[in-house]
Amino acid sequence: MGKPLRPRPLAAALVSALLIHAAPVAAQDTEPSFLARAIESASLFEQPAQTPAPDPYAAARPCAGCPPRSVGRSFLQVTVVNVFYGIANLVRGQVTARVTPKTWWENMENGWVWDLDDFVVNQIGHPYQGSNYYNGGRANGLSFYESAAMAAFGSATWEFYGETNKPSLNDFINTTLGGIAIGEVLHRVSWLMRDPTKSGSGRLWSEIGATVLDPVTGYNRFRRGDASRIAEKPADMVPSALSGFASAGALWRGTEHEPFQGSGQAFLEADLFYGDLLHGRSRSPYDAFAMTMRFGGGGPVSEARLLGRLLGEPFGKNGKFQFSVAQAYDFQKNDAYAFGAQSFDGGVAFTHPLSSRISLALLGSGGLTVLGAIDSLPLGVEEVPEEEPESDAGQGVSEGPRFYDYGPGSKYTVRALLLRDNAPFAVAFYEGRQLFSLDGLRANHFLQHARLDLRVPIYRKIGFGVAGEFFSRHTYYQDAAKTEREFRYPQFRTYLTWDIS
Repeated sequence: MGKPLRPRPLAAALVSALLIHAAPVAAQDTEPSFLARAIESASLFEQPAQTPAPDPYAAARPCAGCPPRSVGRSFLQVTVVNVFYGIANLVRGQVTARVTPKTWWENMENGWVWDLDDFVVNQIGHPYQGSNYYNGGRANGLSFYESAAMAAFGSATWEFYGETNKPSLNDFINTTLGGIAIGEVLHRVSWLMRDPTKSGSGRLWSEIGATVLDPVTGYNRFRRGDASRIAEKPADMVPSALSGFASAGALWRGTEHEPFQGSGQAFLEADLFYGDLLHGRSRSPYDAFAMTMRFGGGGPVSEARLLGRLLGEPFGKNGKFQFSVAQAYDFQKNDAYAFGAQSFDGGVAFTHPLSSRISLALLGSGGLTVLGAIDSLPLGVEEVPEEEPESDAGQGVSEGPRFYDYGPGSKYTVRALLLRDNAPFAVAFYEGRQLFSLDGLRANHFLQHARLDLRVPIYRKIGFGVAGEFFSRHTYYQDAAKTEREFRYPQFRTYLTWDIS
């Protein structure tokens, strides 16, 4: 990171970055400008505690530490986010960013298509963009479902008015649903970093770190002066439980003929367990979620998984059983397949204590994949989809054919966990997926993923883990010969862990 910066220069740099990130929102004539508020907020970090100034937003806040509620400002900031992305594309020289009222009308006349964006752009880039729309609502006091509508609004207006390309149906779904999942997780994780009851340089650094994760909320907090104002953290941003660990190690992949080939690939992984997915009556979306992010091991991002509880209800004697409805975001890229999906699950969990510190948890779930993407396995090098839609070059992707398929499907998972002090040390996992491609090579895809993880403590928060995994895909093509193809890949990982709870 280089040499540490003093708070004042760093605050000034942050102000400049925020001014570039999003244009200032219109304010009343009597309201200080964003620049004035940001400079004032930064300077307060270096001053001793004093009598707080009156809060001009107090009447609009549901709680002392909550953002003031404003639906109009949410719509405005979502639109500003689109303008920012459009300007960024113009700076990069993307001709499809040169929009006019004529291109808007043509997009509305033509309607939806399936685009040709790169796999990572569609399955990670667009969901992240959607998270900015979503947090345009959360940053202005809107609820989960109100902010979800903001994600849909931002996505739809971008598709019709943000580019000259025809509006993409797959982008709209990925941006909206993926934006909701990623946006709420980033919003809550950024609140884990903040402690608005404190002041000083530590407070400043935490606000800066939170702004990196959730730029829209961070921008609003510096603009309003909330980044330095002393207040209690919003109660719904305090999880009932929190645990997680970071891992670093190597993995080896093989084929069905050779279990392990070549040298190991390094990877870094972060796992976070927010709230308690196994217990509790819940009506607050994402009051409990699980997140896995793996970097390296076959790609810059080889795995990203989010599972956020939308509804939870215990039942049975002493609440041993738990029914949940959850939203899932998945991205995997390995030698067996590249896969991404937006889905919803319903499941039942059972927990049973084995001792004062060790317990057993069993979970089973099934659900529907609203839209999934999987890399194509062409029947021959000359065979590509007969009709390819126009390329969505506005995101900086190739103009050639798209080598992955889109469609809806289903999924089912089974998990068994042994937990010590509510932290898993042994995990058995099986997941099956079915995907029917509507756009691309017509086929039914069946995917399987099995995994066994074992983790043991070594010294204090440091531990050691090993994992064996198995991936398979079976594809049934809808050609005249009813061709089938099957691939199987084992995987082995060994790693060190660090408990971050």
